[in-house]
Amino acid sequence: MDTLCRTGKVLALKGELAVVRFVRSDACGHCNACFHLGSNEADLEIQNTLDAQVLRGKSMVRASLLLYGVPLLGLLLGVLVGSQWGDLYAAAGGLLLCGGTFFILRGLEPRFSRMTEFKPRIVEIIARDGEAGGQGSEG
Repeated sequence: MDTLCRTGKVLALKGELAVVRFVRSDACGHCNACFHLGSNEADLEIQNTLDAQVLRGKSMVRASLLLYGVPLLGLLLGVLVGSQWGDLYAAAGGLLLCGGTFFILRGLEPRFSRMTEFKPRIVEIIARDGEAGGQGSEG
């Protein structure tokens, strides 16, 4: 008998069960037995035999806010300050502060690269059938 394998994300742990979110595949019969109406995802409670853990993505959010949020704040602050003297000054102030914050962050990059919080990590190795390095499961 063929085994149906899907990759999902562990959302929560409930004792010996793990709540895992799956995306509907093309092989799904679209009966909506396990999917919410209109949703392409299903949250299923599965026996946690491999001791899976919940993955927290806080560092990715922090890195994104730092990379995009700080220059955006510089842009808005430059436009706000420059608009006191006219539209041309607002545009120039926004571009200058946005570019300035970008180059400040670029200069701080060596310091950020030493922080382990922003470095990618291997959380799990998934191997296909017949390859070494993974743990299989039947379902």
